[in-house]
Amino acid sequence: MLFAQPDPKTAFVPSLLPERQIVISPSLAATIGLEEAVVLSCLAQLGDFLPSEKSRGYRWYQVQLKQLNRLLPFLTLERLQHALNSLRDKGILLVSSPPLAESGELRFAFDEAAGKSAAQPAPQPEQSSAFRAGQQMSPDWQPDRDCMALINQQGIPTSFARDQIAAFVQYWRERGEARHAWGNRFVQHVAREWQRFQASQQPAWQKQASQNATEPAAIDMNWQPSADALDILRVQAGVNESFIRDAIPEFVLFWQEKGERSNTWNARFINHVRRQWARFQHAVENDNDPRPIEGNWQPSADVWDVIDLARIERSFARELVPEFIIYWRDRNEARESWNTTFLQFVKRQWQMRHTANSGDNTRDRKLIDDLTDTSWAS
Repeated sequence: MLFAQPDPKTAFVPSLLPERQIVISPSLAATIGLEEAVVLSCLAQLGDFLPSEKSRGYRWYQVQLKQLNRLLPFLTLERLQHALNSLRDKGILLVSSPPLAESGELRFAFDEAAGKSAAQPAPQPEQSSAFRAGQQMSPDWQPDRDCMALINQQGIPTSFARDQIAAFVQYWRERGEARHAWGNRFVQHVAREWQRFQASQQPAWQKQASQNATEPAAIDMNWQPSADALDILRVQAGVNESFIRDAIPEFVLFWQEKGERSNTWNARFINHVRRQWARFQHAVENDNDPRPIEGNWQPSADVWDVIDLARIERSFARELVPEFIIYWRDRNEARESWNTTFLQFVKRQWQMRHTANSGDNTRDRKLIDDLTDTSWAS
C-alpha cells in the first residue's frame, strides 16, 4: 500500500504533528515523478482528516498553503506549484483554486479513476492498469463531460477545446498507438495548445509591462483594468463586459485587504475573471428553463465555486439565501436561471458591505435593484 492507514486511537492532526512520515512507492515515483509522488502522498494523507464537500461527482478538500509548507518544508513554493500542475495535467488531481501564490490555499479533489490507479501500483509496473496500453484512437472519438469539465477548470474556453479534437484524433490515428485514458491525454494536449495560443498572442499590456517595468505598488481603490486587458477578456475569452465590470470591485477589495504590492495587476485580473467566467458558464449551461423559484431552492455547487473564486465569504452568501427566496416567491416570477440571479445579488451585496465599511455612503441603491440586476447574464 502507498499510504499507511491511520489508527483511530492516534489519529493524525496536521496542525499538531507536522513530522508525520510520508511513504511513497518507488514505481509510482518512477512513473509520475518523485516530487509529484511525494505531494500526492501528502494530500492523500490529509484527505483522511480534512473536511470535504461533494461537488460534480467528486469529493473536494481545502488546505492552507502554510499547512502545506509545514508538511513539505523541503519544497519551495515554485516546486510545490509545479508538482501540483503536473498532477493536474496528468489527470490525477483536480484543482479548482487559483495558484498558491495568489490565493494562499489549495482546493483539490482526486480523480477517482486515475488517482486510485496511481496511488495503488502493482509490484510490477507493466501490470498496472493505469499505465498499460489500451485501445487505439477511434475515428469518432469525443471527450466526455468530465474531461471537458476538467478543461474548463483551467480557464480554457470550451470552444477552443473542441477546435482541438480533429487534430488530436488525426495525430493519434496516424501514429496507430494504443493508449489508456484518452481523455486525460486530451486534457494535457489542450492545455499545451492553450499555452501556445496565449504565448502567440503576446498581448500589448504584457509587452508594455516588461518594457516599462515599475516598482511594485499596492492596488489603488480606484484601480481599473487597462484597455488591453479588457480587450483580451472581451474578444479572446468572450467574457460579457458587464460581468468584467462587476468583477473589478471584488478584485480591488480582496487585494487591498491582502496588502500586497505588484506591478502586474492587469495580468492577475485577467486570470481572475477567466476562472470566474469558466465556472459561471458551467453553472448556467443547463439552467435555461423559465420557472418560479422553489421554497427549498439552493444555489448549485458551481455557484459556490464562482463565489469562492470571487473571494466572497461563503457564510456571507449563505445568509442571503432566505431573503432571496422570500423576495422572489412573493413576486412569483419565472426566470431562466436562479443561479445567475443569486450570483449577481451576492456580488452586489458584498460590494455594498465593503463600501459601507469604508465610510463611503454615496452609493444609493435599493434591494430591489440588486435582486433584479442581472445585466451581465443576458
